[in-house]
Amino acid sequence: MLRDFEKLQTFMIVAQEKSISKASMKVGISQPAVTQHIKIIESYFNTKMIYRKKNGVLLTKDGESLFWILVKLNKTLKDYQKEMVMMIKRCETIKIACSYTVGKFILPQCFTEVKSNIYPNIEHYVATSVEAIHDLQNKKCEIAIVESPFFKENIIYREWLEDELVLVCNKPLARIVKGEDLYSYNWVGLNPQTQTASIIKKHLDKLAIKSDKLKISLEFDKLSEIKDFLISQVEGKDAYVGFLPYLHIQDELKNRMLYTRSVRGLKLRRKMFLAFPKHKKNDSLIKNISHHIIFNTAISMY
Repeated sequence: MLRDFEKLQTFMIVAQEKSISKASMKVGISQPAVTQHIKIIESYFNTKMIYRKKNGVLLTKDGESLFWILVKLNKTLKDYQKEMVMMIKRCETIKIACSYTVGKFILPQCFTEVKSNIYPNIEHYVATSVEAIHDLQNKKCEIAIVESPFFKENIIYREWLEDELVLVCNKPLARIVKGEDLYSYNWVGLNPQTQTASIIKKHLDKLAIKSDKLKISLEFDKLSEIKDFLISQVEGKDAYVGFLPYLHIQDELKNRMLYTRSVRGLKLRRKMFLAFPKHKKNDSLIKNISHHIIFNTAISMY
């Protein structure tokens, strides 16, 4: 057991996430497999490590002790990770397909560090989420990082980060917007067929806001097109609103070109996923690059 760090790492992620299901998505294995790892650890140490509650997982006293040991062990392994990965005899280029938000605003924050500490021959390019997964299936890239997962049986998805979509307007709005106020605005939206549009609809449904009743002035296929339109209307007389990732508009908010407001009761968040083919799950290089991006990169999301 002490030499089987994969199971110990699973336990560490369960402890950090306080959830079997969330740990499953982070590690990229099924929930029953996560539970099996925990049972093997408890059997090895002959003690209970976690209690499963309705709202998540609680560590026992022994579980807490093991967790802090693993935190120190993980730090030591991280310190020597670069030297160990350098011993992997590989020279091919690893290509990462990224959806727009990831490729333009997130991955560049850590890409140089990943190349320096893990593997120098990495390239990334921007595509739609659909294109990225399609390229992964057709062996045009080795890794895909997307904000809109299209789950396929032959692909392993590992949950990475979470970003937030916010209400954006080309004119100042009330500081707090009520749900019923949304019906009075002129909307710039995404094509309903896009994955992000379905995520937005799902969140609005929770507030009993009917997205098909909103006054949609224009629809676009890309979030970047919504942003460009809102900026083009800064000097116009009409106000338009739309949902955009906060990461897309940081500079425009600072320069007061665009404005954002909170919608009462609404937190519109979406998850980022790192994906690779199942037949690559034991590929040492892909595992190290994926693991480093997911667990060892410092990303500023807000």
